[in-house]
Amino acid sequence: MPEQHDPIEELSRFGAGFSTGHGGGEMPLSAADVRRRGDRIRRRRTALVAGAAAFAVAAVTVPVLALSLDGSHGDDSRVANDRAKALSEADLLTDDDTVYSDGADWFTIDTFEGDGQEAFQLCARSNLAGLGAGTILQRRYELRNLEDGAPSVSGDEFREVIAQFPSAAEADKALQTVASWITDCGKHAKANGTPEYRVLQTTPVPTGLDDSEAQVIDAHYGPVPKEIDPSGDAAYIAETGLVRVGNRIAILDSRIVGQDYTFLDGTPVTRMIPRAAELLLPGTAPKATVTATGSAAPSDSADPGDPAAPAGATAIPDDLPLADGWPQVDGDGSLEGPARGQEAFAFAPCGTDVPDAPAPVDRVTARWQEPEDFRGRQLSTYGSAAEARSAADAIVNAYRACPTGTPDSAGFVSHHTVADGDLGDESWILGRSSTYDGSPAPGLDITYVVRVGNALLLLTQASEGGASDPAGDIVTQASQTADEAGAVVTSLCRFVGSACRG
Repeated sequence: MPEQHDPIEELSRFGAGFSTGHGGGEMPLSAADVRRRGDRIRRRRTALVAGAAAFAVAAVTVPVLALSLDGSHGDDSRVANDRAKALSEADLLTDDDTVYSDGADWFTIDTFEGDGQEAFQLCARSNLAGLGAGTILQRRYELRNLEDGAPSVSGDEFREVIAQFPSAAEADKALQTVASWITDCGKHAKANGTPEYRVLQTTPVPTGLDDSEAQVIDAHYGPVPKEIDPSGDAAYIAETGLVRVGNRIAILDSRIVGQDYTFLDGTPVTRMIPRAAELLLPGTAPKATVTATGSAAPSDSADPGDPAAPAGATAIPDDLPLADGWPQVDGDGSLEGPARGQEAFAFAPCGTDVPDAPAPVDRVTARWQEPEDFRGRQLSTYGSAAEARSAADAIVNAYRACPTGTPDSAGFVSHHTVADGDLGDESWILGRSSTYDGSPAPGLDITYVVRVGNALLLLTQASEGGASDPAGDIVTQASQTADEAGAVVTSLCRFVGSACRG
């Protein structure tokens, strides 16, 4: 991955060697959206922690990664002992944490800090700052069906708002105020253009955590605009989840256009509440998914970090197709490698260099570039699978401390995303985008970190995307990168002796 990601500067100095439940509700995705996202997205939909990663045309920054580590998050004492720790985007639900039904899911469309310009919930009569909140973050999602022939229906939305208060008592008071607004919303809703609003029920939901509480308020309201529901038979089916953990709250606000809302395994918001509560615990990180390989059930000895895991070969064969799958180089482009001895990919989140450790046994790199498009691959082998995992951790853990950058001298702000990948024995997708004055700015890059046995493969791509749809562009770019590297990963799996996926 490049040390710096201004695409113009990067490409100009390329030649010098830079481093780098079920049922209920309709599930819309227009045919145009299906075509736009393409087959790669349907095959490789990844759950992105929005708030994305960043680089900008005029900003010289370095790659930021975040790793979702497995582990227990049941130490509820953190609620009492670490109240002062500020909320961050990592405390919001990721796309992978959200649920709807088979064939449909929620996708992040916006993440921002503060109360914003509109009410966080239809019945809100004040913003959260007015209720005493300090840090406030919001994330908005849209419902999509990734199956061909899905109905083109709009109006389904989901929003999560999280906030931190000076004390648990103030957080509890604020949440009870919000609950009273929702249960007594008729006059307020009518005054604001929604003449029909009725609350159906309020249901307590267990969180499994100490010093916490949660409930779901179900309501119907309308009418639904005729352009969304020409028949006039549908209503907005609303679920609002209210969660408090210590001095932090989360509001999960779901709106579905439909005539019924039946989920045998629990409604979506009810199912999302335990995870939302867990994320409110200071220090909780998103969970990683380790891909099980082969036909046998996973065993303790198959743990990717087990030092006893046997190592595969370490000498990378000269004919391993590290550069296969990239476009042909034309007159405006260049290809460097595959070769040993080139400068290794470097990482320096927030200006702190990440040590290149443990030291690899062998390493080969390749770099391809055309104007405004840079791609790189680096393959390193280690003495054990544990060392390869440690090398990935050394990179990723360093970047977890920098989920969102501060404005640079030109005013650009970096945002970073992470998602579980679907390559190799285990993998992660890291994305970066940027904003300027609160709006998406050009410049996007992704890094696919792939561990296969005792080998670590880094796949990078930097481009001028991201200005209009950073999250969607990250998914698209990651899918392209994965598809291009299919031959590389397949060969690597055979070389190391793994039954992993390409």
